Amino acid sequence: MTVRIGFIGAGGNSNWHMDSLAEVADAKVVAVCDLDPAKAKTTAEKWGAKAHTSHKELLAENELDCCYICIPPHQHGEPEIDVIQKGLPFFVEKPLALRMELAEDILERIEKRGINTCVGYQIRYLDICDRARKMLEGRQINAVHAHYTGGCVGGWYTRLALSGGQITEQATHLVDLMRFILGDVEWIAAAKRTGAVVTEDTLDGTTLGKGSVSSEAAGLQLHDYNIWDATAMLMQFESGVPATFICSCQAPYQWDVMFDIWTTEFRLRLSFGGMEIIHVVDGELKTEKMEAVAPKGIDATFVDAVKTGDFSQVRSHYRDAMESLRVTLTAAEAAVKGGVLSVRG
Repeated sequence: MTVRIGFIGAGGNSNWHMDSLAEVADAKVVAVCDLDPAKAKTTAEKWGAKAHTSHKELLAENELDCCYICIPPHQHGEPEIDVIQKGLPFFVEKPLALRMELAEDILERIEKRGINTCVGYQIRYLDICDRARKMLEGRQINAVHAHYTGGCVGGWYTRLALSGGQITEQATHLVDLMRFILGDVEWIAAAKRTGAVVTEDTLDGTTLGKGSVSSEAAGLQLHDYNIWDATAMLMQFESGVPATFICSCQAPYQWDVMFDIWTTEFRLRLSFGGMEIIHVVDGELKTEKMEAVAPKGIDATFVDAVKTGDFSQVRSHYRDAMESLRVTLTAAEAAVKGGVLSVRG
């Protein structure tokens, strides 16, 4: 069975998924839409697909088995609702929305229509995540620290109202990984840092340049920088595990992502590239290193689920991904209001 796929959005994330799907048996991109006609045309021609500039047109004029929704955070809402109305299973990139009310409305529609979903938290599919979860079963986890640092990309990312800032748009991957391994978060306190001097020359617009509405959107011409330079969080998981988390988009000299877990018996250090197990062996402190691989990646998993109708292997569906969104939005609120906020309200 050929799985006919439509893509809403033809930017950087979409192209990454399309390249991945090229290696998946029976997956075929048949239609692509983007607000930029040239981008839609170029991407569609690459895959032998039809080009559109409207997702409504894409849905009306093509026979599809599923849809990918890979759009900037502030554009979520109508595309999901229209795909749901069409009755199609869909893959959607994170973050799901910039307001919980919108995500909750979309979830209600999903569950009323019985639509299957997959959310773009591809880190969950790495083998080191399974290894870490297994190692931590029944262990005393004493403390956790995580950080996500790097440079600032341009375009809509630089505006808080359009991206939600780094904690919501980028660092959500690490927040979701923490939830996947440790469970849900009970409460959060947070602080923010602003004041960095930002110019076009200090932005890296290469990623957004592929997916922005115009080439100008990769810089500051359309959107002046007003996201936070850094966010720090103190969190407690429902299991009682305390955690600290920091992220900063003003560290252009090094992209660094790390998730550190201290147990009574060993320490785990996870990154998106691998895991280190630090423990005592025969009286000597040893570090065992594992490279991260995805035996079956997120795109292959989604396509197989569409083919078979069995979505049990999908590791992040819409309802679960909403909880990662809830954590980041609560953190942002706590950074503005001060004090400790309950994640569940």
